[in-house]
Amino acid sequence: MKILVVDTDSERVLAFKVLESAGHLVQAVNNCSEALDFLERVVFQILVLGPRQTSEESINAIAEWRQSVAGKTVPGIVAMEPGTGTQGEGIDHYLSLPLQEEHIKTLVGLPFLSPEQEVFDNSAALEICDGDENLLGDIIKIFLQAGPGRIEKLTQGMKDNDWRMVREAAHLMKGSALNLAANALCTATSSLERAGEAGNPDHIRFWYEHAVYEYRRLENHLQGLLGCAPEVS
Repeated sequence: MKILVVDTDSERVLAFKVLESAGHLVQAVNNCSEALDFLERVVFQILVLGPRQTSEESINAIAEWRQSVAGKTVPGIVAMEPGTGTQGEGIDHYLSLPLQEEHIKTLVGLPFLSPEQEVFDNSAALEICDGDENLLGDIIKIFLQAGPGRIEKLTQGMKDNDWRMVREAAHLMKGSALNLAANALCTATSSLERAGEAGNPDHIRFWYEHAVYEYRRLENHLQGLLGCAPEVS
């Protein structure tokens, strides 16, 4: 599950990172405008608004965006505010401040959340392979063999602030994702490649985290298809 936190308070953002121990992805941006830019390209299950992000202007902007994408998958909106609060228009759930770990952990079980994007389209992948299941199996094996090295190169590029290395690794992963009709990973890696070209460190970090998360989801799914035991990372 993917959670986007809109808040400038690093301690509050860090509190949500507890969800990553259960395999979820938690990412943060500073304002609603930036959040809406990312929401145009990525489906998050939860959008968490910090206490300074619930102005009438921000809520209206989110409501207008939701209306503009009517019929598509949108995140549940969770607002942080002091006290218990009252369910307001455009807000699906409230978290009281100060944040409590047990309350944060309940977010992933909220009933109004949408499912994650399909990690792998088997029918589309088979179509790419002209219906040849053996060929598709070979492509999957190649992906699983090459993937760890590409993630390692991507991570090294991030450590070294080597955006050229990041772009190259993202480009290779994007090609592999296209061969498998793995649209979620394709979106993440193509966005990372573009961010690397633009050179914005915050955007590069955002899409790097997203690409690694989607790679792990796909890797686990494909290993399951082949009957492989998932690797311990």
